[in-house]
Amino acid sequence: MNWKPRSPDDLIGQAARVAKAQVTKAKRLAAADPPTASMKLLLYGPPGVGKTSVVEMVARELTGSPLAVEEFNGREVTVEVVRDWMKGLAYGSLFSRWHVRIVNELDRCSREAQDLLLTYLDRLPSGRALLGTSNLQLDLLTERFQTRFQSVKLLPPATEELAAFLASRWPVPRQTALQIAVGSGGCVRAALADLESWLDCRAE
Repeated sequence: MNWKPRSPDDLIGQAARVAKAQVTKAKRLAAADPPTASMKLLLYGPPGVGKTSVVEMVARELTGSPLAVEEFNGREVTVEVVRDWMKGLAYGSLFSRWHVRIVNELDRCSREAQDLLLTYLDRLPSGRALLGTSNLQLDLLTERFQTRFQSVKLLPPATEELAAFLASRWPVPRQTALQIAVGSGGCVRAALADLESWLDCRAE
């Protein structure tokens, strides 16, 4: 199943509501020419609830071009990488008025890299965005680090909501959708993987 949400309407639960709010904000920021603000957003919560999908939607809205978006895993964001980012703060993107960096699993950055990111975030000029995700509780990041972001917690969708979502988009009986939703524990990614297995079995 090669399915990837492209708009807030493709998400469910809190992820859909947060995506609508943040995409609307990004649309407003992107309309300013030249840019008059930066954006620092951190989504945190359990795996598989849509955090990465939301920040990717926000990045697309800000830039209008995938060429103006860089995506990293937190383990890749070392002190040396952040130093390179800081050296390039004066330069934007050739492809958009905005330049966006996405860091998934931001909590995987070393403590030293997190400390340097504080300075990077404080110096972030207009037309730049750092969008992060974390599977950890926010209090496991340093307090100083938390204050640099707008932080939003994403909760898993309710079981009934997830079952209704699956049954409305794929040819799966409601009872089967409910069983898949229960087994996923609220992880949308896991539910989609189980649904794919069920559809494959039906196709054989």
